[in-house]
Order: sequence, then structure tokens, then C-alpha cells
Amino acid sequence: MDGPAGDRGAGRALTVRGLAAALLVVPLAVGGCAGTGPGDGPASGRTPGAELSQPALHSTRAAGHRMSYRCMGDPSDPSVLLLAGFNTELEHAWHAVQPSISRFARVCAYDRLGVGNSDPPPARQTFADLADQLDAVVTALHLHRPLVLVAHSLGGTVAMTWAEHHRDDLAGLVLIDATPPAYLQTVMRQFPRSGTTAGAELRSGLATLLVPHANAEHLAGRQGLLTGTYGDLGSAPVTALTHTISEWGDVSRKQGALLDSSWLTGQQAWADLSSNGAVVSVPDAGHEIQVDQPAAVVDTVRQVVSGRG
Repeated sequence: MDGPAGDRGAGRALTVRGLAAALLVVPLAVGGCAGTGPGDGPASGRTPGAELSQPALHSTRAAGHRMSYRCMGDPSDPSVLLLAGFNTELEHAWHAVQPSISRFARVCAYDRLGVGNSDPPPARQTFADLADQLDAVVTALHLHRPLVLVAHSLGGTVAMTWAEHHRDDLAGLVLIDATPPAYLQTVMRQFPRSGTTAGAELRSGLATLLVPHANAEHLAGRQGLLTGTYGDLGSAPVTALTHTISEWGDVSRKQGALLDSSWLTGQQAWADLSSNGAVVSVPDAGHEIQVDQPAAVVDTVRQVVSGRG
């Protein structure tokens, strides 16, 4: 998780120290049952779990690397590609929504390098590298262009980096609490570099995304998370879904309000990149909207796929 994380009541409390750990640990995932798809065979090491209705993971070669993926739905339907947040396996990110999306689209998800059963990452990756890998995955999985991208958290930055250079290939973009540059800038400016306070721990955890050797995807994220701007996407529909349950951990109320304001400003900035952009606050949802309110995500993707986004 690379966005808000923290206290959602009894049983969901997470301190900022916990947030820093969550940035670097791959969540536990569930397996699937047998299935088919393009590529070079099933990914190894999976144990069938609760999501028995979903096909098994497979792997394909893209941009010279072996990447784990799962596709569902009719290949003749419009194409949708799902992009998970930082260091998050596709099975954890999309199990609640991919089967439903597959009823009206060919929907695929993949693990980036360093995540799940995909190859280890190179020593250093930028968002431009991740966008190039995304494009190679689209080709390897025979997805139809233009396609719809659905991106959670840090995956939103990957999606936007790709979209601004592939406008003709973008049918629409659904951002699910996507991490905006304004948020990282706020954290870096407002919280101390060191110390044991909640704000310092939050800053320290997020700073790992800027240093390749300090994070699982070897991401050098300064260009994209702190600096740089994103190009206009014309009239391609862009819907930014955002949380209504703040999960910043045990920062002060004043600090939490500052982070909330920065996050919402960033969501509006994403939407403003398109003349057909909108921000939608999803009731009763924390950062993982696709898990907390999967129907809201599925309905939004359906609208974009059908051209009503």
C-alpha cells in the first residue's frame, strides 16, 4: 500500500510504523484453479485457495522479462488492464472485481517486476521504464487498443505515465485512490526527516519509494512522485475514485486534515488532465476501494467501457 493506511476502527488500526512496513511487504495472496491464456505456461508456486472461480496465473515474456498475469473474459470484448499499487500482487489487488469485469470485457492483470511470480527487477527502474513494460504487456497479451486502464494507488502513476505518451491507445482511465504527486510533496515538506513521531515515520516510509535499493520494485520514483508534470489526455474519460475513510495512521488531527486536503487536490488534478474528467468520492471506502466497495469500481469501469464515462 502506498497511500493512506491506518485506523478504521476496531481491528483495523494501523500505526504509521505499520504503514512503513506495509510499503515494503507483499500482501498475502490467494491462488486460483486451472485456466488458459496466452503466454508460456502457468506461473509456478501457487496453491489453490478461496478464489476457485478464477483461472490460474500464467506467465508471458514482455520487454525481455517473464511476467505473471491473469486474464478473464471473452477476447473479442473490449480490453481492460488492471494495475496494482506498489509491491502488491494482482491476486490481492483484484480478486474482488476482476471476475465481474470479465462479464463485459477482456480483463487482464499482471505483476510488475519484483512482485509475485514475475522476474526480479533491474537495479533501478523509473516510471518511464514501468510504462514501457506496461506497453509490452499489452502487446504480449494481445489486448485491443485503445484499451481502458484501471489503476490503484501507485499504479495510477504508471498508468498516467503510459497514457500521456499513448493517447491514441487510451480508451479511458479509472484511477482508484491513485497516489498524486501533491501528496508526496506535502509529506516531504511538512514532516521531519528523522525522529520517532508519527509524521517522521510516515515520511521515512514513503521516502523509500524514491531510493531504488530501499524498495521491492527498485523504483527511483522522484520523477513522477515529486517532480514532473503530466500531459493533457484530451477527451479520454478519466474517473478518479477516492476514499471517504481516511487511513493516515496516528498522525495528529491537524496533520490528517492537511493530508486529506492534499490527497483530494491531487485527485482533482488527475481528473483535470481530461476534458472528460471527474472525481467521485466512494462512500464507506478506505484506500483499497476495490476491496471495500467492489461494485463501485465495477460500475465505473462498465460506464467507461461502454463510452458513458
